[in-house]
Amino acid sequence: MKIWLGATVMAGLASGACWSVSSGASAQEMTADVVHVWTAAGERGAAKVLADAFTARGGTWVDVAVAGSGGPLRTAVNQILAGDPPSASQFSSSRDHVDLIAKGELTPIDAVVEENDWAAVLSEPMLDAIQLDGHYYLAPVGVHTPNWIWYNKEVLAKAGVEPPTNLDETIFDSFDKIQQAGFIPFAVSGQPSQLRFVFEGFLIGMGGQEMWNAVWRDKDPDVLRGDEMKKVFETFHRLRDYADDGWSGRAWNPTINMVISGQAAYDVLGDWAKAEFFAAGKTLGTDFDCVLTGNTMIIHADFMGFPTQVDEAKVPAQMMLAQMILDPEVQVAFSRAKGAIPPRTDVDISGFDACAQKAAAAYRDPARVVGNARNYMNPPAVGDYMDLLAEYFDAEDMSSDEVVERFAEIVETGL
Repeated sequence: MKIWLGATVMAGLASGACWSVSSGASAQEMTADVVHVWTAAGERGAAKVLADAFTARGGTWVDVAVAGSGGPLRTAVNQILAGDPPSASQFSSSRDHVDLIAKGELTPIDAVVEENDWAAVLSEPMLDAIQLDGHYYLAPVGVHTPNWIWYNKEVLAKAGVEPPTNLDETIFDSFDKIQQAGFIPFAVSGQPSQLRFVFEGFLIGMGGQEMWNAVWRDKDPDVLRGDEMKKVFETFHRLRDYADDGWSGRAWNPTINMVISGQAAYDVLGDWAKAEFFAAGKTLGTDFDCVLTGNTMIIHADFMGFPTQVDEAKVPAQMMLAQMILDPEVQVAFSRAKGAIPPRTDVDISGFDACAQKAAAAYRDPARVVGNARNYMNPPAVGDYMDLLAEYFDAEDMSSDEVVERFAEIVETGL
């Protein structure tokens, strides 16, 4: 059954059913310190949605915002080792949480999942992502797509080029015209995690779902070392010639701001980029627009995990937080603020923007969804993979034969 949420998304957040907590719970017990990475201008509003919803239910949200993609995991682990684990920590699509589960450092949320019948409202891939060995450990907050091309419509118009249709060799046809018009063709972030999004955009754009699954899921040696893989790497490396001199080490948000401000034409980034455009007062379809590379969604989800507490009196706040995250209105409010789509499949998102509608259509179509590469490698292998991309992108003399062989070895031995 569809759930109609109405125009005022935040209205009534306090009225939803909550995980049952003893009436004698103290203020300390209902306090949750939450570690997350949502520090950019467009992300802070999304974090506030969760904080306000938790407060509306009688809790006290303690915000622990940590910049950098690996910041929340490092912070949570350090607090766990210090004997003061946070109530919740953000995770993204990966295997980062597996080691914590093995050590008994994440609390199962089975009771919340069963009581609120998450199996009826989450897709099978999402249910698989939040459980391990028959127990549930993660609450999915929002679903992102990292393989979007974002482009500035005014820049393209001034350069006299048509909007892109995919991230493959054809996109280079417009680059020289864009340069001649005085703009940067492609805004590149030198952070390894961001270079990964660009590389994977080329991979899904050029090879499609079949090649993607052969590489990551099946680890097919012929595909990993084949001519098509070499071509993907060579095309990725070619992009270096069309980036500005300040790309190295630049974070994702000032990079997308180059497109927002009209300095650059294109960037590849997840749909959290929308929040940055909106925060700058830009209008989708008028000032900027989006293209899904390969017309296929690479799932990149945000989750909350719940570290095992030394003081069991803090557990009720964790369970209330887990239940709140899957509340339909909270899911929609968060996704709208963050530029994501809700993990729940039973909510009405007809009021979402055009890019979100494209993402939702792909998310709900098994033929147009692929798993995240990080789900198929352990954290050290992911680090090696991203380091290789950064090295190759800036290399002058690394051959495609060499990079493909090193890449294949990482993928094959990374679990």
